[in-house]
Amino acid sequence: MFNNSQQIFIILAIFMTILVGQTLDQVLADGKNELTNGQIERAESLFTQALQMDPTFAPAMLELARLNLRLGKMQETRDFLKRAIDADPENQEFRDEFDLINVINTLMNDASRYMGNTDYSNAFESYRIVLEKFPTFAEAAYSMGLVKYREKSLDKAVQHFKKALEINPYHEKARTAIDNVAKKSFNDGNRAYKRGDLDGALEGYNKVLEFDENFYQAHYQIGVIEAKMGNRDGAIDHYQQALDINPNFYKGWYAMGLSKKSNSDNEGALVAFRAAVDVHPAYDKAFGAMGEIYISEKNYDQAIEVLNTAVQVNPKYSKGYSTLGVVYSEMEDWANAANNLVLATTLNEKDAMAWYRLAAAYNQLDECDRAEEAARNSTDRKPSFGGGWIELGIATWCGGKGNKVASINALDKARKDRNWRKIAEYEMDRIMNPQKYQN
Repeated sequence: MFNNSQQIFIILAIFMTILVGQTLDQVLADGKNELTNGQIERAESLFTQALQMDPTFAPAMLELARLNLRLGKMQETRDFLKRAIDADPENQEFRDEFDLINVINTLMNDASRYMGNTDYSNAFESYRIVLEKFPTFAEAAYSMGLVKYREKSLDKAVQHFKKALEINPYHEKARTAIDNVAKKSFNDGNRAYKRGDLDGALEGYNKVLEFDENFYQAHYQIGVIEAKMGNRDGAIDHYQQALDINPNFYKGWYAMGLSKKSNSDNEGALVAFRAAVDVHPAYDKAFGAMGEIYISEKNYDQAIEVLNTAVQVNPKYSKGYSTLGVVYSEMEDWANAANNLVLATTLNEKDAMAWYRLAAAYNQLDECDRAEEAARNSTDRKPSFGGGWIELGIATWCGGKGNKVASINALDKARKDRNWRKIAEYEMDRIMNPQKYQN
Protein backbone atom coordinates (compact mmCIF):
# COMPACT_ATOMS: atom_id res chain seq x y z
CA MET A 1 0.00 0.00 0.00
CA PHE A 2 0.94 3.66 -0.28
CA ASN A 3 2.64 5.43 2.59
CA ASN A 4 1.26 8.67 3.99
CA SER A 5 3.38 10.92 1.76
CA GLN A 6 2.32 9.10 -1.36
CA GLN A 7 -1.35 9.27 -0.34
CA ILE A 8 -1.11 13.04 0.25
CA PHE A 9 0.58 13.53 -3.14
CA ILE A 10 -2.13 11.55 -4.96
CA ILE A 11 -4.92 13.44 -3.19
CA LEU A 12 -3.31 16.82 -4.06
CA ALA A 13 -2.82 15.76 -7.68
CA ILE A 14 -6.47 14.72 -7.96
CA PHE A 15 -7.59 17.93 -6.26
CA MET A 16 -5.46 20.13 -8.57
CA THR A 17 -6.73 18.27 -11.62
CA ILE A 18 -10.33 18.87 -10.56
CA LEU A 19 -9.54 22.50 -9.68
CA VAL A 20 -7.82 23.23 -12.99
CA GLY A 21 -10.62 21.48 -14.87
CA GLN A 22 -13.21 23.64 -13.14
CA THR A 23 -11.14 26.76 -13.74
CA LEU A 24 -10.76 26.01 -17.44
CA ASP A 25 -14.49 25.47 -17.80
CA GLN A 26 -15.21 28.67 -15.90
CA VAL A 27 -12.76 30.71 -17.98
CA LEU A 28 -14.29 29.27 -21.15
CA ALA A 29 -17.80 30.09 -19.94
CA ASP A 30 -16.75 33.63 -19.01
CA GLY A 31 -15.26 34.08 -22.47
CA LYS A 32 -18.48 32.93 -24.13
CA ASN A 33 -20.49 35.36 -22.01
CA GLU A 34 -18.21 38.23 -22.96
CA LEU A 35 -18.55 37.30 -26.63
CA THR A 36 -22.34 37.19 -26.31
CA ASN A 37 -22.19 40.71 -24.88
CA GLY A 38 -20.08 41.89 -27.81
CA GLN A 39 -16.87 42.20 -25.77
CA ILE A 40 -14.61 40.61 -28.37
CA GLU A 41 -11.27 41.64 -26.89
CA ARG A 42 -12.18 40.38 -23.42
CA ALA A 43 -13.49 37.11 -24.86
CA GLU A 44 -10.30 36.59 -26.87
CA SER A 45 -8.21 37.28 -23.77
CA LEU A 46 -10.15 34.69 -21.74
CA PHE A 47 -9.97 32.01 -24.45
CA THR A 48 -6.23 32.65 -24.79
CA GLN A 49 -5.89 32.43 -21.00
CA ALA A 50 -7.58 29.03 -21.09
CA LEU A 51 -5.05 27.81 -23.66
CA GLN A 52 -2.19 29.11 -21.55
CA MET A 53 -3.55 27.10 -18.65
CA ASP A 54 -3.84 24.00 -20.85
CA PRO A 55 -2.34 24.19 -24.37
CA THR A 56 -4.32 21.07 -25.36
CA PHE A 57 -7.73 22.45 -24.33
CA ALA A 58 -9.57 21.99 -27.65
CA PRO A 59 -12.84 23.82 -26.68
CA ALA A 60 -10.84 27.05 -26.28
CA MET A 61 -9.30 26.49 -29.73
CA LEU A 62 -12.79 26.09 -31.19
CA GLU A 63 -13.98 29.33 -29.59
CA LEU A 64 -10.90 31.17 -30.85
CA ALA A 65 -11.60 29.82 -34.32
CA ARG A 66 -15.16 31.12 -34.15
CA LEU A 67 -14.00 34.46 -32.80
CA ASN A 68 -11.49 34.89 -35.62
CA LEU A 69 -14.17 33.97 -38.13
CA ARG A 70 -16.24 36.84 -36.73
CA LEU A 71 -13.25 39.11 -37.29
CA GLY A 72 -12.84 37.88 -40.85
CA LYS A 73 -9.44 36.29 -40.12
CA MET A 74 -9.80 33.15 -42.19
CA GLN A 75 -6.24 31.86 -41.84
CA GLU A 76 -6.32 32.14 -38.04
CA THR A 77 -9.72 30.44 -38.08
CA ARG A 78 -8.31 27.48 -40.03
CA ASP A 79 -5.24 27.28 -37.78
CA PHE A 80 -7.25 27.06 -34.56
CA LEU A 81 -9.63 24.47 -36.05
CA LYS A 82 -6.70 22.33 -37.17
CA ARG A 83 -5.21 22.53 -33.67
CA ALA A 84 -8.58 21.56 -32.17
CA ILE A 85 -8.84 18.54 -34.47
CA ASP A 86 -5.26 17.51 -33.69
CA ALA A 87 -6.00 17.80 -29.97
CA ASP A 88 -9.25 15.82 -30.22
CA PRO A 89 -9.24 13.78 -33.49
CA GLU A 90 -12.48 11.98 -32.66
CA ASN A 91 -14.53 15.15 -32.22
CA GLN A 92 -16.89 15.35 -35.19
CA GLU A 93 -18.03 18.88 -34.29
CA PHE A 94 -14.55 20.22 -35.01
CA ARG A 95 -14.42 18.46 -38.38
CA ASP A 96 -17.89 19.68 -39.34
CA GLU A 97 -16.85 23.21 -38.45
CA PHE A 98 -13.75 22.89 -40.62
CA ASP A 99 -15.85 21.64 -43.53
CA LEU A 100 -18.16 24.64 -43.17
CA ILE A 101 -15.16 26.94 -43.49
CA ASN A 102 -14.52 25.38 -46.88
CA VAL A 103 -18.15 26.03 -47.80
CA ILE A 104 -17.69 29.68 -46.84
CA ASN A 105 -14.62 29.98 -49.00
CA THR A 106 -16.40 28.42 -51.96
CA LEU A 107 -19.45 30.68 -51.63
CA MET A 108 -17.35 33.80 -51.06
CA ASN A 109 -15.22 33.02 -54.10
CA ASP A 110 -18.35 32.46 -56.18
CA ALA A 111 -19.81 35.73 -54.96
CA SER A 112 -16.58 37.57 -55.76
CA ARG A 113 -16.70 36.20 -59.29
CA TYR A 114 -20.33 37.31 -59.64
CA MET A 115 -19.36 40.79 -58.45
CA GLY A 116 -16.61 40.95 -61.02
CA ASN A 117 -19.16 40.13 -63.71
CA THR A 118 -21.63 42.71 -62.29
CA ASP A 119 -24.06 39.86 -61.58
CA TYR A 120 -25.19 41.54 -58.38
CA SER A 121 -28.26 39.36 -57.82
CA ASN A 122 -26.28 36.11 -57.60
CA ALA A 123 -23.49 37.79 -55.67
CA PHE A 124 -25.93 39.02 -53.05
CA GLU A 125 -27.55 35.59 -52.80
CA SER A 126 -24.19 33.89 -52.25
CA TYR A 127 -23.28 36.34 -49.49
CA ARG A 128 -26.74 35.90 -47.96
CA ILE A 129 -26.33 32.12 -47.80
CA VAL A 130 -22.94 32.53 -46.10
CA LEU A 131 -24.42 34.85 -43.47
CA GLU A 132 -27.32 32.45 -42.97
CA LYS A 133 -24.94 29.54 -42.36
CA PHE A 134 -22.54 31.65 -40.28
CA PRO A 135 -24.45 34.52 -38.63
CA THR A 136 -21.25 35.74 -36.97
CA PHE A 137 -19.30 36.12 -40.24
CA ALA A 138 -19.19 39.92 -40.54
CA GLU A 139 -17.49 39.85 -43.93
CA ALA A 140 -20.62 38.38 -45.52
CA ALA A 141 -22.81 41.19 -44.13
CA TYR A 142 -20.28 43.78 -45.28
CA SER A 143 -20.17 42.25 -48.77
CA MET A 144 -23.96 42.31 -48.98
CA GLY A 145 -23.70 46.03 -48.28
CA LEU A 146 -21.17 46.43 -51.09
CA VAL A 147 -23.61 44.81 -53.52
CA LYS A 148 -26.36 47.23 -52.53
CA TYR A 149 -23.93 50.13 -52.76
CA ARG A 150 -23.02 49.14 -56.31
CA GLU A 151 -26.75 49.00 -57.05
CA LYS A 152 -27.02 52.54 -55.62
CA SER A 153 -29.43 51.35 -52.94
CA LEU A 154 -27.71 53.33 -50.20
CA ASP A 155 -30.27 52.80 -47.45
CA LYS A 156 -30.01 49.01 -47.76
CA ALA A 157 -26.24 49.19 -48.15
CA VAL A 158 -25.90 50.99 -44.84
CA GLN A 159 -28.20 48.47 -43.13
CA HIS A 160 -25.83 45.68 -44.10
CA PHE A 161 -22.72 47.69 -43.17
CA LYS A 162 -24.24 48.32 -39.75
CA LYS A 163 -24.99 44.61 -39.43
CA ALA A 164 -21.32 43.90 -40.10
CA LEU A 165 -20.35 46.33 -37.33
CA GLU A 166 -22.89 44.78 -35.01
CA ILE A 167 -21.16 41.43 -35.51
CA ASN A 168 -17.66 42.87 -35.48
CA PRO A 169 -17.31 46.39 -34.01
CA TYR A 170 -13.73 46.48 -35.32
CA HIS A 171 -14.69 46.05 -38.98
CA GLU A 172 -12.93 49.16 -40.32
CA LYS A 173 -14.05 48.61 -43.92
CA ALA A 174 -17.71 48.63 -42.87
CA ARG A 175 -17.18 51.77 -40.79
CA THR A 176 -15.40 53.47 -43.69
CA ALA A 177 -18.19 52.46 -46.06
CA ILE A 178 -20.80 54.07 -43.81
CA ASP A 179 -18.64 57.20 -43.60
CA ASN A 180 -18.43 57.35 -47.39
CA VAL A 181 -22.19 56.99 -47.83
CA ALA A 182 -22.83 59.64 -45.18
CA LYS A 183 -20.33 62.02 -46.80
CA LYS A 184 -21.97 61.53 -50.18
CA SER A 185 -25.36 62.53 -48.76
CA PHE A 186 -23.71 65.41 -46.88
CA ASN A 187 -22.22 66.70 -50.13
CA ASP A 188 -25.63 66.34 -51.79
CA GLY A 189 -27.05 68.50 -49.00
CA ASN A 190 -24.27 71.06 -49.45
CA ARG A 191 -24.91 71.32 -53.18
CA ALA A 192 -28.63 71.85 -52.58
CA TYR A 193 -27.84 74.51 -49.97
CA LYS A 194 -25.58 76.40 -52.37
CA ARG A 195 -28.39 76.36 -54.96
CA GLY A 196 -30.72 77.89 -52.39
CA ASP A 197 -32.78 74.69 -52.21
CA LEU A 198 -33.19 74.59 -48.42
CA ASP A 199 -35.73 71.77 -48.45
CA GLY A 200 -33.41 69.65 -50.59
CA ALA A 201 -30.52 70.49 -48.28
CA LEU A 202 -32.51 69.46 -45.20
CA GLU A 203 -33.43 66.20 -46.88
CA GLY A 204 -29.78 65.49 -47.59
CA TYR A 205 -28.61 66.33 -44.07
CA ASN A 206 -31.38 64.32 -42.42
CA LYS A 207 -30.45 61.38 -44.63
CA VAL A 208 -26.88 61.69 -43.35
CA LEU A 209 -28.14 61.31 -39.78
CA GLU A 210 -30.09 58.21 -40.75
CA PHE A 211 -26.82 56.71 -41.92
CA ASP A 212 -24.64 58.03 -39.10
CA GLU A 213 -26.29 59.67 -36.09
CA ASN A 214 -22.88 60.92 -34.91
CA PHE A 215 -22.20 62.98 -38.05
CA TYR A 216 -22.15 66.27 -36.12
CA GLN A 217 -21.63 68.46 -39.20
CA ALA A 218 -25.09 67.46 -40.45
CA HIS A 219 -26.67 68.63 -37.19
CA TYR A 220 -24.76 71.89 -37.55
CA GLN A 221 -25.92 72.45 -41.14
CA ILE A 222 -29.53 71.74 -40.18
CA GLY A 223 -29.09 74.35 -37.45
CA VAL A 224 -27.79 76.87 -39.97
CA ILE A 225 -30.86 76.32 -42.16
CA GLU A 226 -33.25 76.51 -39.21
CA ALA A 227 -31.66 79.82 -38.21
CA LYS A 228 -31.95 81.11 -41.77
CA MET A 229 -35.65 80.16 -41.74
CA GLY A 230 -36.18 82.03 -38.46
CA ASN A 231 -36.55 78.97 -36.27
CA ARG A 232 -33.87 79.88 -33.73
CA ASP A 233 -35.01 77.35 -31.11
CA GLY A 234 -34.73 74.58 -33.69
CA ALA A 235 -31.32 75.89 -34.69
CA ILE A 236 -30.11 75.91 -31.08
CA ASP A 237 -31.35 72.34 -30.60
CA HIS A 238 -29.34 71.07 -33.57
CA TYR A 239 -26.25 73.07 -32.63
CA GLN A 240 -26.46 71.48 -29.18
CA GLN A 241 -26.72 67.99 -30.70
CA ALA A 242 -23.62 68.71 -32.80
CA LEU A 243 -21.76 69.91 -29.71
CA ASP A 244 -22.86 66.91 -27.64
CA ILE A 245 -21.10 64.77 -30.23
CA ASN A 246 -18.07 67.03 -30.63
CA PRO A 247 -17.60 69.58 -27.81
CA ASN A 248 -14.51 70.93 -29.59
CA PHE A 249 -16.49 72.10 -32.63
CA TYR A 250 -15.89 75.82 -32.13
CA LYS A 251 -17.97 76.88 -35.14
CA GLY A 252 -20.92 75.17 -33.47
CA TRP A 253 -20.38 77.20 -30.30
CA TYR A 254 -20.18 80.39 -32.35
CA ALA A 255 -23.39 79.60 -34.25
CA MET A 256 -25.07 78.70 -30.95
CA GLY A 257 -24.04 82.09 -29.60
CA LEU A 258 -25.46 83.95 -32.61
CA SER A 259 -28.83 82.20 -32.28
CA LYS A 260 -29.00 82.81 -28.53
CA LYS A 261 -28.12 86.45 -29.12
CA SER A 262 -30.93 86.70 -31.69
CA ASN A 263 -33.23 85.19 -29.05
CA SER A 264 -32.22 88.04 -26.69
CA ASP A 265 -30.38 85.55 -24.48
CA ASN A 266 -27.21 87.59 -24.09
CA GLU A 267 -25.90 85.60 -21.15
CA GLY A 268 -26.38 82.31 -22.99
CA ALA A 269 -24.74 83.81 -26.06
CA LEU A 270 -21.70 84.93 -24.05
CA VAL A 271 -21.36 81.43 -22.57
CA ALA A 272 -21.34 79.97 -26.09
CA PHE A 273 -18.86 82.54 -27.45
CA ARG A 274 -16.54 81.95 -24.49
CA ALA A 275 -16.71 78.20 -25.15
CA ALA A 276 -15.75 78.90 -28.78
CA VAL A 277 -12.61 80.83 -27.80
CA ASP A 278 -11.74 78.26 -25.12
CA VAL A 279 -11.53 75.70 -27.92
CA HIS A 280 -10.01 78.08 -30.48
CA PRO A 281 -8.26 80.98 -28.69
CA ALA A 282 -7.60 82.78 -31.99
CA TYR A 283 -11.27 82.85 -33.04
CA ASP A 284 -11.57 86.57 -33.80
CA LYS A 285 -15.27 86.52 -34.77
CA ALA A 286 -16.29 85.09 -31.38
CA PHE A 287 -14.42 87.87 -29.57
CA GLY A 288 -16.07 90.37 -31.93
CA ALA A 289 -19.53 88.97 -31.18
CA MET A 290 -18.88 89.26 -27.45
CA GLY A 291 -17.87 92.88 -28.01
CA GLU A 292 -21.18 93.65 -29.72
CA ILE A 293 -23.12 92.23 -26.75
CA TYR A 294 -21.10 94.28 -24.28
CA ILE A 295 -21.77 97.41 -26.36
CA SER A 296 -25.51 96.72 -26.30
CA GLU A 297 -25.25 96.46 -22.51
CA LYS A 298 -23.14 99.65 -22.38
CA ASN A 299 -20.33 97.68 -20.76
CA TYR A 300 -17.75 99.57 -22.78
CA ASP A 301 -14.64 98.58 -20.81
CA GLN A 302 -15.41 94.89 -21.29
CA ALA A 303 -16.20 95.53 -24.95
CA ILE A 304 -12.85 97.23 -25.51
CA GLU A 305 -11.04 94.34 -23.79
CA VAL A 306 -12.52 91.57 -25.94
CA LEU A 307 -12.32 93.61 -29.14
CA ASN A 308 -8.66 94.38 -28.53
CA THR A 309 -8.15 90.64 -28.11
CA ALA A 310 -9.95 90.08 -31.42
CA VAL A 311 -7.56 92.35 -33.33
CA GLN A 312 -4.56 90.98 -31.47
CA VAL A 313 -5.28 87.41 -32.53
CA ASN A 314 -6.03 88.64 -36.06
CA PRO A 315 -4.56 92.06 -36.91
CA LYS A 316 -6.41 91.94 -40.25
CA TYR A 317 -9.85 91.56 -38.65
CA SER A 318 -11.48 94.71 -40.02
CA LYS A 319 -14.77 94.24 -38.17
CA GLY A 320 -12.92 94.22 -34.87
CA TYR A 321 -11.54 97.68 -35.59
CA SER A 322 -14.88 98.99 -36.86
CA THR A 323 -16.62 97.72 -33.72
CA LEU A 324 -13.96 99.39 -31.58
CA GLY A 325 -14.84 102.52 -33.52
CA VAL A 326 -18.45 102.07 -32.42
CA VAL A 327 -17.43 101.70 -28.75
CA TYR A 328 -15.29 104.82 -28.76
CA SER A 329 -18.01 106.73 -30.62
CA GLU A 330 -20.50 105.73 -27.94
CA MET A 331 -18.01 107.00 -25.36
CA GLU A 332 -17.52 110.19 -27.45
CA ASP A 333 -13.81 109.44 -27.59
CA TRP A 334 -13.66 110.64 -31.17
CA ALA A 335 -9.89 110.44 -31.64
CA ASN A 336 -9.73 106.75 -30.72
CA ALA A 337 -12.87 106.14 -32.75
CA ALA A 338 -11.26 107.70 -35.81
CA ASN A 339 -7.99 105.79 -35.35
CA ASN A 340 -9.76 102.42 -35.25
CA LEU A 341 -12.10 103.28 -38.11
CA VAL A 342 -9.15 104.26 -40.29
CA LEU A 343 -7.73 100.77 -39.71
CA ALA A 344 -11.14 99.22 -40.44
CA THR A 345 -11.54 101.04 -43.77
CA THR A 346 -7.94 100.36 -44.74
CA LEU A 347 -8.51 96.64 -44.29
CA ASN A 348 -11.97 96.67 -45.87
CA GLU A 349 -12.57 99.54 -48.28
CA LYS A 350 -16.06 98.26 -49.10
CA ASP A 351 -17.41 98.77 -45.56
CA ALA A 352 -19.83 101.67 -46.12
CA MET A 353 -20.84 101.80 -42.44
CA ALA A 354 -17.23 102.07 -41.26
CA TRP A 355 -16.74 104.98 -43.69
CA TYR A 356 -19.92 106.61 -42.35
CA ARG A 357 -18.77 106.28 -38.75
CA LEU A 358 -15.34 107.58 -39.67
CA ALA A 359 -16.96 110.65 -41.29
CA ALA A 360 -19.02 111.20 -38.13
CA ALA A 361 -15.88 111.01 -35.95
CA TYR A 362 -14.01 113.46 -38.18
CA ASN A 363 -16.97 115.85 -38.13
CA GLN A 364 -16.92 115.76 -34.32
CA LEU A 365 -13.19 116.53 -34.48
CA ASP A 366 -13.87 119.44 -36.91
CA GLU A 367 -11.70 117.78 -39.57
CA CYS A 368 -14.04 118.70 -42.40
CA ASP A 369 -11.89 117.64 -45.36
CA ARG A 370 -11.29 114.16 -43.93
CA ALA A 371 -14.94 113.89 -42.95
CA GLU A 372 -16.02 114.79 -46.49
CA GLU A 373 -13.69 112.20 -48.01
CA ALA A 374 -14.92 109.48 -45.65
CA ALA A 375 -18.57 110.44 -46.24
CA ARG A 376 -18.14 110.29 -50.02
CA ASN A 377 -16.64 106.82 -49.66
CA SER A 378 -19.74 105.83 -47.69
CA THR A 379 -22.25 107.28 -50.19
CA ASP A 380 -20.37 105.82 -53.16
CA ARG A 381 -20.68 102.37 -51.65
CA LYS A 382 -24.20 102.70 -50.27
CA PRO A 383 -26.08 105.51 -52.08
CA SER A 384 -29.43 104.70 -50.45
CA PHE A 385 -28.10 105.08 -46.89
CA GLY A 386 -29.10 108.45 -45.47
CA GLY A 387 -26.46 108.50 -42.74
CA GLY A 388 -23.62 108.90 -45.23
CA TRP A 389 -25.37 111.86 -46.91
CA ILE A 390 -25.99 113.48 -43.51
CA GLU A 391 -22.28 113.39 -42.66
CA LEU A 392 -21.41 114.62 -46.16
CA GLY A 393 -23.79 117.56 -45.72
CA ILE A 394 -22.28 118.42 -42.33
CA ALA A 395 -18.74 118.12 -43.67
CA THR A 396 -19.29 120.26 -46.79
CA TRP A 397 -21.03 122.95 -44.72
CA CYS A 398 -18.22 122.75 -42.12
CA GLY A 399 -19.92 124.98 -39.57
CA GLY A 400 -20.57 127.74 -42.05
CA LYS A 401 -17.12 127.75 -43.62
CA GLY A 402 -17.98 125.46 -46.50
CA ASN A 403 -20.27 125.14 -49.53
CA LYS A 404 -23.90 125.77 -48.64
CA VAL A 405 -25.34 124.52 -51.95
CA ALA A 406 -23.36 121.27 -51.87
CA SER A 407 -24.37 120.73 -48.25
CA ILE A 408 -28.09 121.26 -48.92
CA ASN A 409 -27.86 118.95 -51.95
CA ALA A 410 -26.32 116.19 -49.81
CA LEU A 411 -28.90 116.64 -47.06
CA ASP A 412 -31.71 116.58 -49.60
CA LYS A 413 -30.47 113.17 -50.73
CA ALA A 414 -30.43 112.07 -47.10
CA ARG A 415 -34.15 112.97 -46.86
CA LYS A 416 -34.93 110.18 -49.34
CA ASP A 417 -34.07 107.67 -46.60
CA ARG A 418 -37.06 107.92 -44.28
CA ASN A 419 -35.00 106.64 -41.38
CA TRP A 420 -32.86 109.75 -41.63
CA ARG A 421 -35.44 112.25 -42.90
CA LYS A 422 -36.01 114.14 -39.65
CA ILE A 423 -32.30 114.50 -38.96
CA ALA A 424 -31.69 115.68 -42.54
CA GLU A 425 -34.45 118.29 -42.29
CA TYR A 426 -33.08 119.46 -38.95
CA GLU A 427 -29.57 119.91 -40.41
CA MET A 428 -31.02 121.71 -43.45
CA ASP A 429 -32.97 124.06 -41.19
CA ARG A 430 -29.83 124.85 -39.22
CA ILE A 431 -28.11 125.89 -42.45
CA MET A 432 -31.06 127.75 -43.94
CA ASN A 433 -32.16 129.43 -40.69
CA PRO A 434 -29.06 129.78 -38.53
CA GLN A 435 -30.64 132.54 -36.42
CA LYS A 436 -33.03 130.00 -34.88
CA TYR A 437 -30.10 128.13 -33.37
CA GLN A 438 -28.07 131.06 -32.09
CA ASN A 439 -27.63 131.32 -28.35
